[in-house]
Amino acid sequence: MKTAVTGTVRNYWLVLAGMLGLTVGVVATASWPWPVITGAALIVVAVLYGTGYRQLSRDIRGRFAGAGPGAGVIGSIFGAAAVLLRGTPAALWAGPLLGVAAFVGMSLYLTRYGSFSSKTGEAASESS
Repeated sequence: MKTAVTGTVRNYWLVLAGMLGLTVGVVATASWPWPVITGAALIVVAVLYGTGYRQLSRDIRGRFAGAGPGAGVIGSIFGAAAVLLRGTPAALWAGPLLGVAAFVGMSLYLTRYGSFSSKTGEAASESS
């Protein structure tokens, strides 16, 4: 099943990818406690954002809408790289670069493999 990419779907995925990129950049470059605050804010905002787009309910094909395990793997890889980069002299230039790479990588992944459920027909599913 492939999700048809419309304006609403693209905006939803771009904001989620942007939140990941911003968080990865902050974790790599900011001093304590900002990485924890930013990570917690990412989780809260992502849940509220997903609820606003009606992506967090059990009515969506019997399971939560998501992009499969690949999105978690991408997020974990960039998150681990940000933690390893933290505190090094290269963190000031490589942290924002890592954030941009996380944004681009996640947005490309979500555009290709992401799912979006809509009862209004905004993003209809079609067979691949």
